[in-house]
Amino acid sequence: MASRIYFIGTGPSTRVEWLTKEAWDILERVQHALIVENAWPPYLLWPWAVEKEYVAASDVLARMKFWAAQEDQIAVLVAQSPAHHVQMATWVQWAQERRVMGTIVPGLWNMTVMLDMNGFCVASPFEAEYHDAVRLRLRGGEHPFVPRETWTFGPRGHWTHGGDMMEESSPVLKISTDLPQPHLWLSNQPLYGRTFLLLHGGATARKASSRLQELGANVYVAPVSQIVDPPSWTIVDQTLSHIERYDWVIFTSQEAVTRFFQSLKRLNMDIRRLRAHIAVVGPQTEALVKDYGLYPVLMPENEYSQEGLARAFSPYSLLGANILLPQGNLNRTYLQDYLAQQGALVSPLQCYQNVAVPLSPSVVELLERHKIDAIFYTASSSVDHLVNQHPHLQDILRKIPAISIGRLTSRTLTHYGIPVTREPIRSSLDAMIDEVIDYFMKE
Repeated sequence: MASRIYFIGTGPSTRVEWLTKEAWDILERVQHALIVENAWPPYLLWPWAVEKEYVAASDVLARMKFWAAQEDQIAVLVAQSPAHHVQMATWVQWAQERRVMGTIVPGLWNMTVMLDMNGFCVASPFEAEYHDAVRLRLRGGEHPFVPRETWTFGPRGHWTHGGDMMEESSPVLKISTDLPQPHLWLSNQPLYGRTFLLLHGGATARKASSRLQELGANVYVAPVSQIVDPPSWTIVDQTLSHIERYDWVIFTSQEAVTRFFQSLKRLNMDIRRLRAHIAVVGPQTEALVKDYGLYPVLMPENEYSQEGLARAFSPYSLLGANILLPQGNLNRTYLQDYLAQQGALVSPLQCYQNVAVPLSPSVVELLERHKIDAIFYTASSSVDHLVNQHPHLQDILRKIPAISIGRLTSRTLTHYGIPVTREPIRSSLDAMIDEVIDYFMKE
């Protein structure tokens, strides 16, 4: 997971209620909180699980670099609001150059919210006691701040606009405008503030989660099943020891590819004994086979499913063909039945098991509190596992937008009364994310 850095203004820092809801949510999920000097006095309540670290302003950049190298999520708390801090420009510039995504959370809600959300930073030190009323003239170059616009910084950190014309000797708050606008910040991304549940695990899920986070979303990866070894490796080993007898090897999942080639390696078998043609169910499975140095000869043109693969086989004569079908314990039999009807000798080989796993209590609570904006359903079995393990959530799931990976998964969702919000033309997580972007942009 890529690192994220969030700059949070704590306001006058007299009580936790000064923090915005956005800041609260961020502090609930980050791994490290860097408190810059007096941004959060030690005597104040710290209600979050994340450990806080008090740092001097001069050490913030070094600590950010250290934790970002660990790919951790970081919150940097500064007094009042980010636009007030003299070193914020340096920190923002480093984050932009390194392309560390993040966002700025203002701590004061009048003038400073304009500075923060438009990417301006204070170019010279500015301090004011809360009991003082300090009038400032803004100077912002070509940006849309009137050079002599008047703001008054009053008690308890409040800003008010307007007032009498000031003397030329009045303090000037100089705005730094030489930095590029923070187009990398998550607040400008199309899925900013959305929270998604991804019922899938592994490298594919991690890649999808990273992309969603770069689009501004919060992602909970919560696979409802796990892959475990088959009941016995004996049958697998015996089958693979005669691998040269097969005319076709068909892969209908990425897990089957991984388990198949790992077994060949475990048995110290020369891959050149595999003389069979290889067929795959879709592009991701094809790419994984190619990683092992082999090139599939058959894949569906559009529908990446057992039905699509069966249609792709229609021009081939399969009478008497020996076909090996590596699979899991929950695989459908549609393709196997079709191949047998064409006269093929099909040998299903169970090389892994798909076992149900319940959701964590924290994820269940998010669903119950209606804090999930959409759920990614990546397999028909995921729908079965989710509903069967948590039947009390069924009514809640019907109200959450459901993003289905394909026709079969959509059919299963409909079976449980869960409306399908979007289903991409291509069966892939990237295509599902494209659908989510389109859906929420229209929303």
